[in-house]
Amino acid sequence: AKPRETPGMLVYVVLQREQGVAPNPTVYALLLPSTDGEWAELSVRPSTVEGCGWGVYPRSTARLDWSALCTPVLLPYLGLETVVQDAHMLKLLLRVLQGNFVPVTAGEVSSANGGVGYVQDGLCALPETALLSRKHDRLPAEAELLQVAHPSTANAFRRGLQTVDAGRGECCYLISTDVQRVLGLVGDRAHLWELLLLHGEHHHADRHLATHVAHVWRKEEGYVLINAHPGFAEFIGVTGMVNEPAANQKPTTKMIQAYALLLPPDDPRLSSRGLVQPSGATEAWAEHTLPPIGWHGPPGSHTLSERMVLYATTRKQYCAGAELTVDYGVSYQRNYASHTHKAAPQLYPIPPEEWIAPVAGARWPQLPGWHNPDMQPSCRPAFRKGGKGARSILVCRDDEALVVRRKQALGIEDSAPRTDLRDKRPAHQATLTAIFAKRKKAGCAYTKRP
Repeated sequence: AKPRETPGMLVYVVLQREQGVAPNPTVYALLLPSTDGEWAELSVRPSTVEGCGWGVYPRSTARLDWSALCTPVLLPYLGLETVVQDAHMLKLLLRVLQGNFVPVTAGEVSSANGGVGYVQDGLCALPETALLSRKHDRLPAEAELLQVAHPSTANAFRRGLQTVDAGRGECCYLISTDVQRVLGLVGDRAHLWELLLLHGEHHHADRHLATHVAHVWRKEEGYVLINAHPGFAEFIGVTGMVNEPAANQKPTTKMIQAYALLLPPDDPRLSSRGLVQPSGATEAWAEHTLPPIGWHGPPGSHTLSERMVLYATTRKQYCAGAELTVDYGVSYQRNYASHTHKAAPQLYPIPPEEWIAPVAGARWPQLPGWHNPDMQPSCRPAFRKGGKGARSILVCRDDEALVVRRKQALGIEDSAPRTDLRDKRPAHQATLTAIFAKRKKAGCAYTKRP
């Protein structure tokens, strides 16, 4: 049967920091996409912030006049979600998305630890001596693992560089195939994973998938990583395209985390403000939001959403040409100056992306960039088409001069011998972790599709 189509919608809600507590009295207008992912009140165009490529702009409609807002507006941060049990694993997955890992095999790791076998526990590979239960089967020697720097020992790796020769700092080992699956880097997106693998050879090291992510703690299920990277080409990920402001400029929205509560049409909080819940709001809400885990009721009848990341407007007037901006927070790693944040110095100069053909007509979510195989830059292309079957998209080698420049900045000599993994034993192992299944589906990741 053809799925029911719902138009883009604006619904009025109030926010709750936690379940079971009184909501904030402020009424917000929450924007929701249409069934095919269109955002009527938003547009994606070339950014006015230098070096940012593309940005998000307000677009007035009959429902919403951005030049005279009568109530604050909310933009939900939607994308592919990966749910894990602890903050430790969340940080490890962020490192993987940054391409900061080393592929190894279970056999290599076992040899480096005196022949101790390794077993799987959730996404982790742990020495069998670390588990109380002996019911786990030993991983085969050829099993692919990812060696990832322990988040608390980043300084043990020179300038953040993670290599097999990094020394005796703490390392964690993850199951490679499972990590690819829960991060959504399989199937049509397998080429993005292959690009991350090239980081080990210092190719495309400045290009990764941790630039458009948000995370939220939901007590009902765990730590949630939301990835809205444009390489996923998902209509719903438009909020992830909101840039930070230029240096010494204030952002025009703020990031918050909360549950959203849909207001019924006869709610006095609407009538007292002269607001009317639009026709079709209940249907759009049921189509585009999910209730908290553990909620019991008929499908689509929930009025409280799961805890979300939201961008809230902070002004009453926005002109059509004023790009929406937000502050990503102090923990975000940036190589540019923004708001009150200073730019982290670059190890080596990286040329900007350029295109031969004009890109002004590009339309979200198909935007030009290294992440889009159909709209590659003229210099340093990351992908090319020409493969067969599942490998129809191939990864290009990076500019050799840039690779040499990076190695020189890191003090790496191509002629230097590689230290055997057995000479570099990790001091400690990863903590035990379990990965939640999301919505009773296999795996921990899913993409919210309207």
